[in-house]
Amino acid sequence: MAQKIDLLEIVKQAKGRGYFDFADFPGLILSFAQLKELNALLERKRIPFGTVSGVTALTQQEALQIVNSLRKGTPPSADVSTFSVGRKNLIDRLNKDLEAVTQASPRIRFMNADYGCGKTHALYLLREIAFKQEFVVSIVTLNQDSCPIHDFMAMYHRIMWNLRTEEERSKPAIESVLDRWLDAIRQSGEDRARQIIRMLPDDFKNALHAYYESTSPLKPDEEKRLLVLRYLSGETIYLRELRQIGVQRHIDSSNALSMLGYMASLFRNLRYHGICILFDEAESIHSFARGEHQDQAYSNLFQIVRQSQSTSHCLFLYATTPSFFDNYSYYWPSQHRINDNDIFELERLESPELRRLASNLCKIYSTAYGIEVPEDVEQVMRKISEASVSERIGDFTRRCIAILDERGK
Repeated sequence: MAQKIDLLEIVKQAKGRGYFDFADFPGLILSFAQLKELNALLERKRIPFGTVSGVTALTQQEALQIVNSLRKGTPPSADVSTFSVGRKNLIDRLNKDLEAVTQASPRIRFMNADYGCGKTHALYLLREIAFKQEFVVSIVTLNQDSCPIHDFMAMYHRIMWNLRTEEERSKPAIESVLDRWLDAIRQSGEDRARQIIRMLPDDFKNALHAYYESTSPLKPDEEKRLLVLRYLSGETIYLRELRQIGVQRHIDSSNALSMLGYMASLFRNLRYHGICILFDEAESIHSFARGEHQDQAYSNLFQIVRQSQSTSHCLFLYATTPSFFDNYSYYWPSQHRINDNDIFELERLESPELRRLASNLCKIYSTAYGIEVPEDVEQVMRKISEASVSERIGDFTRRCIAILDERGK
């Protein structure tokens, strides 16, 4: 007789991890019927079957894209959970926070990660978890050239244009969601559309109405449609242009986060649970050459911390290095010290985890090039895993791919 097993609970736990792997359920034995039912449940929830089921779930093109990205030392746009290892505590904590945000309890978190620990990769892993929990996600890389943290509206603009959904990762969600809203009008009528936006401020309602008008098949107006997108993304627009779409006030640093909250409300009426914003600090604030930029950067971050408490259905996570926690208190009011419970600690991967990572990379490489990686090559990679604990994780993955390129084909 097959043992009694709660498949829904298994699927719930797998959804939290972003994948299903039998290794996470030691002692689990399924009958053929149970395995078939589990497969159906995982497919319905779009959960990959295995960390590197992962690998069986990947197409050759997806596997090749992962290999090419890792060869350059950049996180791939494909699901990074197909080769990720460890990070269970990080994933569990994020899942709890996302559940709270779904219930209208906003969150602001910090990730403390020393250089080389895999901070950027971890953020992409968290993006996958948020996607699985039906959030719209924006990863924003902060640096002085393209998105300086001392320029609040530059950050807001990048947040908006980097918003993505699981279904359309290459298209800004600001367009995808507005198109979904238009579909709601066509399918359910204008009464349903008005119900969706009833709690939004007048400027936002008028902008949405202008977007609707601009996409009329009888009289399309691409210039007006783009004007709405520019307004919602926080671009500087002349007042006379705003009047064309019925808007009275610009989006600026005083109302940008409120606008983000309104956007989250719109998303929630269109099936999503909210917005997850992940900041990746590419340059330490203390590396800024100009002192006033440091001051403004800390001030902007403090503004996000304060206003995020009233930005319902939004989660903010700021990934930084230990130097931030050593210095921020000089710039923030003394009563606003960051609580230890709000900090995610990202530790270096240990040798067993690096061995698993090397094994995962071998399997993905096999899928990418349609070959079997020789056993002696896998042995070499397992060996270097023992001596690579102090190595940057990006350097380790590049070295693994280089070994596969040289000896694996």
